[in-house]
Amino acid sequence: MSAHIELRDVRVTGYVAQGLIVLVAVASALGTALDLSTGEARRDVLASLLLLPAAVAFAIWVRHASVNATAIGLREARQMADVWRASDVTQHDKPFEERVPSPWIKPWQYAFLAMMLANAAETFVDDGPAYRAAAVLSLALTVVAAALAVVVIAQVSALQRPERIAQL
Repeated sequence: MSAHIELRDVRVTGYVAQGLIVLVAVASALGTALDLSTGEARRDVLASLLLLPAAVAFAIWVRHASVNATAIGLREARQMADVWRASDVTQHDKPFEERVPSPWIKPWQYAFLAMMLANAAETFVDDGPAYRAAAVLSLALTVVAAALAVVVIAQVSALQRPERIAQL
């Protein structure tokens, strides 16, 4: 079956997405540290500038991983859990619905959602103690979401390595 499956190598786009995601988290940390030390809310300008390229790189990676998963699993992969289920060759003896996705996917999704909410809340808080608390919470969630995204990208990219898919 593997001779008929032509997959895109998602490792390169995964590395780019991971690198940009880490840069966004680092820039956010530096921006937050600067904001807190000066007392001025600059709203992480560098992180904001890096966010678009990171989002584009991640979207490209997700698209390629989803197309690969659809080819591997012979069904459309619409969610990251579906991408995982289709890509994990160790579970191909089970029906698709019974395959277990990575335990990192839900925490990453929840951390990302919490990060977005905290970032939005941070923009509505005035300078002072409330801003400091919102900024620190936003930063912590950004770092957690970034770390979990890097883990999920690495795991799915590893599952879709051509030599692993040859096991089908």
